[in-house]
Amino acid sequence: MQDQNKKNKKDRKLIYKPYLKGNLMDGAALKQSLKLLLFFLMFAFLYVVAGSALQLSNGILRILANLLLVAACGAILMNNGARLGESEVAYGEIAYARKEAGKPVEEKEKERCFHPMKGVMIALAAAVPLILLTLPYALTAQKQTYILQVLPTWVGGYGNQSELSAPLAYYQRSASLSAMDMLRMVNRILILPFANIATTENQDALLVMDHLSPLLACLPLVGFPVGYMMGPRNRAMIHGDISSSNKRYQRRQRKAVKARQARTEKKNELI
Repeated sequence: MQDQNKKNKKDRKLIYKPYLKGNLMDGAALKQSLKLLLFFLMFAFLYVVAGSALQLSNGILRILANLLLVAACGAILMNNGARLGESEVAYGEIAYARKEAGKPVEEKEKERCFHPMKGVMIALAAAVPLILLTLPYALTAQKQTYILQVLPTWVGGYGNQSELSAPLAYYQRSASLSAMDMLRMVNRILILPFANIATTENQDALLVMDHLSPLLACLPLVGFPVGYMMGPRNRAMIHGDISSSNKRYQRRQRKAVKARQARTEKKNELI
């Protein structure tokens, strides 16, 4: 059954129709980039919610689970890109027909038409804020070190001794949240699946992830232009399905007509 379904998908007829090419970048594309950025912020929230559950002790399972999460986010964006690409090709076909009929095509209508590289430009525009958020820490990240700042309670009795009070007072200071800590926090949220893969125990691997954070944060966005470029093919598949359905309908009609004619001739012979 599955082999038959795969065969049917491969045998689907593709009918490409001419369409009016839209602009590479315009106001409508900028709105789409903002929508894409909102999608990514939702993914970042999903990272935070599912992040602790994906900190598995088994290394292979941890890597697979976190990569699957990133791949799922990319697949969602690819699906959105494919739908937008197909709809813009459809509108481009309408605009092309209007232009061929001698009717004017306004700039607003052209903004809704398909351009092969528009998906890339939308993804790049959505990636700019992410790069700006992650690049400062990526350039200045250093290997983290930890210092013991909590002492046993029995040490407190030595605080009254003048020669020990000053060293012990150092451990009573509360650490303040610096700008670098804020940058690291934002950075780790945006690349949380990759930070889970590295783990906090492996500071060398985590440092590499921090340096690569602008690229890693934007990785799910790659799915959108990939899906958008599939727009013409998806539209051609729809035209092919419509053509195949019409042909099947015509064949059924011809068979029905022949069957009626055969029944009529049989009745005439009986008469």
